[in-house]
Amino acid sequence: MISAATFAANIDGTWIGNVKGPDGNEMPLTYVFKMDGDKLTGSVQSPGGEIVITNTKVEEKSFSFEISFNEMVLKNQCTFKDDDTIILKMVDSPMGDGELILKREKK
Repeated sequence: MISAATFAANIDGTWIGNVKGPDGNEMPLTYVFKMDGDKLTGSVQSPGGEIVITNTKVEEKSFSFEISFNEMVLKNQCTFKDDDTIILKMVDSPMGDGELILKREKK
């Protein structure tokens, strides 16, 4: 089982994923996560600009957060995987539920 400290060290960083836009084209999203003790902070960089994440919750190898976009609240549930990816599921979204895989940005 992964410890909270190990999880925090593993999630810190920049993560890249693509989501299909309303026109069917893929749109790049960059997520930046930072653990400060047991609190998760961060943001999402989209073609429309930066969005700060809110209402974060961290539990073992999973975490959740919300973003506000065009007067909509988008709920995200994430699972950190051992292959250094994050499975992000958008739930109860006015834009429809979806899933994307985030990969750590290599420097």
